[in-house]
Amino acid sequence: MGKYNYFSQRQKSVPPPHRRGVHPVMRGIGCILMIVVPIFSYALAVVLVNYGLQQGWPLPIEWLGFPQLPPLLLRLSSVVALVNWLQGFPALTNNLIANLIFTIVLIILIGGMMSILYGYIYKLFGPPEYGPTDVPPVRVKVKRYKR
Repeated sequence: MGKYNYFSQRQKSVPPPHRRGVHPVMRGIGCILMIVVPIFSYALAVVLVNYGLQQGWPLPIEWLGFPQLPPLLLRLSSVVALVNWLQGFPALTNNLIANLIFTIVLIILIGGMMSILYGYIYKLFGPPEYGPTDVPPVRVKVKRYKR
Protein backbone atom coordinates (compact mmCIF):
# COMPACT_ATOMS: atom_id res chain seq x y z
CA MET A 1 0.00 0.00 0.00
CA GLY A 2 1.14 3.48 -0.79
CA LYS A 3 1.76 6.15 1.74
CA TYR A 4 -1.12 8.36 0.58
CA ASN A 5 -3.69 5.65 -0.12
CA TYR A 6 -6.76 6.58 1.91
CA PHE A 7 -9.51 5.06 -0.27
CA SER A 8 -10.14 2.24 2.19
CA GLN A 9 -10.77 4.72 5.00
CA ARG A 10 -13.25 6.90 3.09
CA GLN A 11 -16.74 6.91 4.56
CA LYS A 12 -19.94 7.80 2.78
CA SER A 13 -21.21 11.08 4.09
CA VAL A 14 -24.58 12.73 3.77
CA PRO A 15 -24.36 15.87 1.63
CA PRO A 16 -25.16 19.12 3.43
CA PRO A 17 -28.70 20.47 3.03
CA HIS A 18 -27.71 23.14 0.50
CA ARG A 19 -26.22 20.44 -1.78
CA ARG A 20 -29.23 18.11 -1.85
CA GLY A 21 -31.14 20.04 -4.51
CA VAL A 22 -34.49 21.76 -4.57
CA HIS A 23 -37.04 20.70 -1.97
CA PRO A 24 -40.07 18.93 -3.52
CA VAL A 25 -42.47 21.44 -1.95
CA MET A 26 -40.68 24.28 -3.71
CA ARG A 27 -40.89 22.37 -7.00
CA GLY A 28 -44.63 21.97 -6.47
CA ILE A 29 -45.07 25.67 -5.77
CA GLY A 30 -43.09 26.51 -8.90
CA CYS A 31 -45.20 24.13 -10.99
CA ILE A 32 -48.43 25.66 -9.69
CA LEU A 33 -47.13 29.18 -10.36
CA MET A 34 -46.24 28.21 -13.93
CA ILE A 35 -49.92 27.43 -14.44
CA VAL A 36 -51.55 30.14 -12.30
CA VAL A 37 -49.51 33.18 -13.39
CA PRO A 38 -50.40 32.97 -17.13
CA ILE A 39 -54.10 32.34 -16.37
CA PHE A 40 -54.17 35.26 -13.94
CA SER A 41 -52.27 37.44 -16.42
CA TYR A 42 -54.71 36.64 -19.23
CA ALA A 43 -57.72 37.44 -17.03
CA LEU A 44 -56.11 40.70 -15.94
CA ALA A 45 -55.22 41.51 -19.57
CA VAL A 46 -58.86 41.07 -20.66
CA VAL A 47 -59.93 43.46 -17.91
CA LEU A 48 -57.18 45.97 -18.80
CA VAL A 49 -57.94 45.94 -22.53
CA ASN A 50 -61.66 46.45 -21.92
CA TYR A 51 -60.90 49.24 -19.45
CA GLY A 52 -58.45 50.81 -21.90
CA LEU A 53 -61.04 50.77 -24.69
CA GLN A 54 -63.58 52.47 -22.41
CA GLN A 55 -61.03 55.11 -21.38
CA GLY A 56 -59.87 55.73 -24.95
CA TRP A 57 -56.35 54.37 -24.77
CA PRO A 58 -54.65 54.54 -28.19
CA LEU A 59 -54.50 50.83 -29.01
CA PRO A 60 -53.65 49.87 -32.61
CA ILE A 61 -56.71 48.87 -34.63
CA GLU A 62 -54.95 45.69 -35.81
CA TRP A 63 -54.96 44.40 -32.23
CA LEU A 64 -58.72 44.73 -31.80
CA GLY A 65 -61.39 42.23 -32.82
CA PHE A 66 -60.80 38.66 -33.96
CA PRO A 67 -57.44 38.31 -35.80
CA GLN A 68 -57.61 38.09 -39.58
CA LEU A 69 -55.84 35.00 -40.88
CA PRO A 70 -54.24 34.86 -44.33
CA PRO A 71 -56.32 33.03 -46.98
CA LEU A 72 -53.53 30.52 -47.57
CA LEU A 73 -53.71 29.45 -43.92
CA LEU A 74 -57.49 29.10 -44.10
CA ARG A 75 -57.16 26.36 -46.73
CA LEU A 76 -56.04 23.94 -44.03
CA SER A 77 -59.02 22.08 -42.60
CA SER A 78 -57.56 21.83 -39.09
CA VAL A 79 -57.02 25.60 -38.94
CA VAL A 80 -60.60 26.24 -40.09
CA ALA A 81 -61.89 23.85 -37.41
CA LEU A 82 -59.79 25.63 -34.75
CA VAL A 83 -60.98 29.08 -35.88
CA ASN A 84 -64.61 27.96 -35.83
CA TRP A 85 -64.16 26.49 -32.36
CA LEU A 86 -62.48 29.67 -31.07
CA GLN A 87 -65.25 31.87 -32.49
CA GLY A 88 -67.65 30.01 -30.23
CA PHE A 89 -66.06 31.83 -27.26
CA PRO A 90 -66.48 35.54 -28.07
CA ALA A 91 -65.56 36.63 -24.53
CA LEU A 92 -62.13 35.00 -24.88
CA THR A 93 -61.36 35.82 -28.49
CA ASN A 94 -62.60 39.41 -28.69
CA ASN A 95 -59.49 41.61 -29.03
CA LEU A 96 -57.32 38.47 -28.97
CA ILE A 97 -54.06 40.07 -30.14
CA ALA A 98 -54.29 42.91 -27.61
CA ASN A 99 -55.13 40.42 -24.86
CA LEU A 100 -52.11 38.24 -25.73
CA ILE A 101 -49.72 41.20 -25.88
CA PHE A 102 -50.96 42.51 -22.53
CA THR A 103 -50.71 38.96 -21.13
CA ILE A 104 -47.04 38.66 -22.11
CA VAL A 105 -46.25 42.04 -20.55
CA LEU A 106 -48.11 41.13 -17.36
CA ILE A 107 -46.34 37.75 -17.10
CA ILE A 108 -42.99 39.55 -17.28
CA LEU A 109 -44.05 42.15 -14.70
CA ILE A 110 -45.57 39.63 -12.27
CA GLY A 111 -42.59 37.28 -12.64
CA GLY A 112 -40.17 40.14 -12.03
CA MET A 113 -42.03 41.32 -8.94
CA MET A 114 -42.16 37.76 -7.58
CA SER A 115 -38.41 37.33 -8.18
CA ILE A 116 -37.58 40.56 -6.36
CA LEU A 117 -39.90 39.64 -3.49
CA TYR A 118 -38.41 36.13 -3.26
CA GLY A 119 -34.87 37.54 -3.24
CA TYR A 120 -35.75 39.99 -0.47
CA ILE A 121 -37.43 37.31 1.66
CA TYR A 122 -34.52 34.91 1.05
CA LYS A 123 -32.07 37.59 2.14
CA LEU A 124 -34.06 38.12 5.36
CA PHE A 125 -34.83 34.53 6.31
CA GLY A 126 -32.34 32.45 4.31
CA PRO A 127 -29.03 31.03 5.46
CA PRO A 128 -26.33 33.47 6.53
CA GLU A 129 -24.09 34.95 3.90
CA TYR A 130 -20.97 33.58 5.53
CA GLY A 131 -20.61 30.03 6.85
CA PRO A 132 -18.75 28.97 9.98
CA THR A 133 -15.44 28.74 8.13
CA ASP A 134 -15.81 31.90 6.04
CA VAL A 135 -14.41 35.25 6.97
CA PRO A 136 -15.97 38.44 5.62
CA PRO A 137 -13.70 40.52 3.42
CA VAL A 138 -11.47 42.94 5.27
CA ARG A 139 -12.54 46.55 4.95
CA VAL A 140 -9.36 48.49 4.41
CA LYS A 141 -9.19 51.98 3.03
CA VAL A 142 -6.36 52.08 0.54
CA LYS A 143 -4.73 55.40 -0.14
CA ARG A 144 -4.39 56.36 -3.75
CA TYR A 145 -0.87 55.98 -5.07
CA LYS A 146 0.72 59.32 -5.86
CA ARG A 147 4.15 59.86 -7.35
